[in-house]
Amino acid sequence: MYKINSNSIKKENSYIPLDPANTDYQQFIQDVSEQGIGIVEGPDVIEPSYVELRAAEYPSREEQFDMMYWDKINGTTTWEDTIQGIKDKYPKTITGGTTIGPIPDWVQEAVDSAE
Repeated sequence: MYKINSNSIKKENSYIPLDPANTDYQQFIQDVSEQGIGIVEGPDVIEPSYVELRAAEYPSREEQFDMMYWDKINGTTTWEDTIQGIKDKYPKTITGGTTIGPIPDWVQEAVDSAE
């Protein structure tokens, strides 16, 4: 079984570079040609959780303190609205996780051009 990564192909504990001149890469193409695309697994797709998504979007603490100060001075709710908007955009139901993505088209294209 082969596993596609972003810049290599993994087979057991070794990595094969995406280099048509590499003999292990050539063997990969030959194996797929002979045994079918079923021996290849797509790349891992990591989906972030709501915690990671929110953290990336929250304003810095300094910006939040500034919003709170001006909200108090002006009687506005800018800070609350900003934070609630982010919480609404990324609800706690977004749990994240890892799934297996589709096999890239280049795999079949490489097999087809090698035949």
